[in-house]
Parts: sequence; structure tokens; C-alpha cells
Amino acid sequence: MTNKVQVVVIGGGATGTGILRDLALRGIDCLLVEQNDLATGTSGRFHGLLHSGARYVVKDLHSAVECIQENKIIKEIAPDCVEDTGGMFIATKNDDLSYVDKWLEGCQRAGINTQEVSPREILREEPALTPDIVKAYLVPDAAVDGFTLAAANALAAVKLGAQVKTYTKVIGFKKEKNKICGVYLKDKYTGQEDLVSCDYVINASGAWAGQIAALAGQVINITPDKGVLVIFNHRITNRVLNHLRPPGDGDIFVPHGSVTVFGTTSKMTDNPEDNEASREEVLALLDEGTHLIPELKDIRLIRAFAGVRPLYQPDGGEVGREATRDFSIIDHQALTGLEGMISVVGGKLTTYRLMAKAAVDKVAPFLGNDKPCITHKERIYAPVPKNTGKDAHYLCQCERVTKKMLDQAVQNKERFSLSDVRRLTRLGMGPCQGTFCTFRAGAYYHETRGLSPEAANKLLKDHIEERWKGSKAILWGQQAQEAQLTRGIYLGLLNLERLDSDSHEI
Repeated sequence: MTNKVQVVVIGGGATGTGILRDLALRGIDCLLVEQNDLATGTSGRFHGLLHSGARYVVKDLHSAVECIQENKIIKEIAPDCVEDTGGMFIATKNDDLSYVDKWLEGCQRAGINTQEVSPREILREEPALTPDIVKAYLVPDAAVDGFTLAAANALAAVKLGAQVKTYTKVIGFKKEKNKICGVYLKDKYTGQEDLVSCDYVINASGAWAGQIAALAGQVINITPDKGVLVIFNHRITNRVLNHLRPPGDGDIFVPHGSVTVFGTTSKMTDNPEDNEASREEVLALLDEGTHLIPELKDIRLIRAFAGVRPLYQPDGGEVGREATRDFSIIDHQALTGLEGMISVVGGKLTTYRLMAKAAVDKVAPFLGNDKPCITHKERIYAPVPKNTGKDAHYLCQCERVTKKMLDQAVQNKERFSLSDVRRLTRLGMGPCQGTFCTFRAGAYYHETRGLSPEAANKLLKDHIEERWKGSKAILWGQQAQEAQLTRGIYLGLLNLERLDSDSHEI
């Protein structure tokens, strides 16, 4: 890693990696630092919806317009990361039908195409839906893989000369005459500390943006908002399903690969790492979901998790669902006189590219760079393409993950976990939640990467423990049976409790 760059980007989610790519395309020397792996914050802990904007048209028209414009661009530039499922908004006999008229008017004003379909037709295509449908409309929603999107942006930037440093924590800033001129970093594996000199810092650390700003003596009013989601073991619907009512808890179902993600809730938290769901939160979600999918409680759950939305309210303003989903660029020089740093806050994954453009447009003139943004013109590619050929060797049948995909996921990496591999390949994200593919992947890397038995055991144990976190809140019915099977394999056959994962590194 070089000790001098023009710009340091802090945060490895969709926004941070999008900023890195935009900088690199304009020929700006840049480095991204992330305290964990890419997309381990909000960008990897949401429902995976590429918004059409229809959800926001009644109360947040500006955000809706941004969403539909970026929806079209992302489908064009990142097809590897998007499944263009289409979406539907459903109103039932128990909903306020006056809201439907407001919603249709908002969609028209935002430029969002809607197509009304009859309840009979939508039930024929989506038989899991409630028979109490009164109104149904199709919209251009889609499913997006936040993990792959962040990795694809980072890969594109690296190919242009940018640098990415994961598992690296920002511990401070170097200042000269009230100007940021360097960032102090600490390697989370080795504990080594370094100083990287720079001309500018872009703080894109999401729910951690306030903590990063505080290291520079700045105050940002981030209000972390926790949202709980659950995953079902198959695709309940073929399209994204939205409840046609004012946004609330439990009104979005998103098909992803072989599963369905359902959520979400909205609850204030003071901890950006508050990412575990409780049994009570899950049960409350299921109650809401039955208004759209009557048999929902009979469908097998395989995981529950939570993400934290980094909502920004400069003056204290609205919180939770009443807060805007718009984004802001905070110019610290204009506010406090601190030069060499901006913070990008708020927003949502669907508008990540637009947020990146606004940030780089702000910084580039300070660097003497007048090149325009071209991120809407250049395609990005997934680091690990899907391999489904007839000769493929699958190690994860649920998500069709091959040996070749495992090789691609760890190219040029000195250290990695199976969770890192999962984010790029979907290893362990299907119905078995890693029960069968975890030990296969650990053994494969032992054979092909020359890992010691201790290091391979660490891969295995850490991944199973991570998968377990998402199962604790949903241990009933079929998932409880699956947990017992996993327990039998890893505790009975593989002696997991006695594997030493504390004193060895990969």
C-alpha cells in the first residue's frame, strides 16, 4: 500500500465503492479503507430491493424521482448484480383505497410506469397472494445483490489503478493548519498502524459516519435506524411484492436466488452494529406479512437478521419512517472551517451511483480535475461470474456454487473467511444455510490453498458460528429440525466444539 494518495475513501459499502470507481474513472489516485469486508454494513443487510421509487412517491417525491432514474442506469451498467424481476403493489379490501389514487398520481409525477392488472390475473400468476386483493399494479422494481455490486465497483476501480484495503480501521486523522492531510490506519489482523498522506478524505462510512467524523472533531447527526428482515427457503413470489399502503413494517417481499427476503421493521438504535433479530421482532413481522401472504407462517424460515439505516437529520427532524431517504453531502469546511474532508450521508443503495457522483463532483475541483462523471456509461462486472455448465463441480447445491467460483472469490487475497466467500458466491445462503457446503469449502481450500488443518478448521468453525447467529431467533418447525441436523454433523461428526479457532490465522 502506497503511503500517499490524492483521496482516501472511508467505507466499503455501495456508496464508498461507487465513489472509488468514479474517482478512478476521472484519473484520481485513490484508496478505499474498510474496517471489515466490503458490503458488511447496510449494503449487505437490507432486503435487496432495487427501488423503482414507487414506495416513496406520496411522501418523498424527490427520492422517488432519483430512484427511478438510477434504477434504469443500474440495470444497464450492472446486469450481473441485478435480477429484473419486476415488482407489484397490492392493495387489499382492508386498505385505504383513497391512498391508491394519491399513489398513482405520485407515480405519474415521478415518471414511474405502472400497469394495472386484475386481481384474477395476478392471483393466477402469483397464487401465494391473498385472495382479498382489490387493486394490483406492476412497477419496474428489481432485486439487486448488494455484495456483488460493491465488489464489482471495487474491482472496476482497482483495474484503473485504485487501491482497496479491507479489515483496516481508521483510528485518526493528521491535521495541519485545520486541514486534513492524512489518515491513521490500523490493520485488524496484525495490529500494524500506518499513516497514509492524502489531499482529501471522503467519509462514506454509512451508519459509522458520525464516529468517523468525530475522529476529526466534527459532529454529524446520524440517527441509526434498525430494520429486521427474515429469509424463507424458497421464492414465494416471482416478482417483488409491495403492500400498497403508506410505508410500514413488513410490507416488502423480494425474491433472491433460491430464497425470499421479507421485511422490514424500523426502530431507533444507538449502535450501528445492532444486527441481530429477536424472536419477538420476527413474530411481529410475520403477523404483518400474513396480510399479503396468508399462509406465511407455514413457510419455512431459514434466517433472521437486521441492518442499520444511516438516516441523517441535520436539525433533529423526523426519525424512522418519517425521515427522508434523500442523501446529503456535508462540506466540513463550510460548516466548521475544516478543510480536506466531506461526508456523504443518508440515501439508499438504489441511489449509490448518484451519491458517488455528487461527492466526486464536490471534491474533484479541489484536486484540479475537471473530468466529468462517466459512471453511467461504463459497465461493471461481477468478480465471480455464475458457472452453471454441465461439467461444473458444485460444492453448494442450494446456490449452485462451483469449485471455480471458490477459486475466483479468493484470487489475490492473503486472508479470507468463508463469510467473505459467501458474499461473492452465495455459498451457504440457500435453504441448508451452510450445513453441507461449509465443510466442503473448508476442505477444498485446505487442499487447493495449502491451508494448515488449524486454518481450515478456523474457516469452518467461524462460518458455522456466523450462520448460527441468524438462526437463533427462528428455531421452530422445520428450521429447528435443520438446526438439529447441523448440530449432529458439526458437533457429533466433526467435533466442532473442540476445534481451536482462537490461536490460528489464515
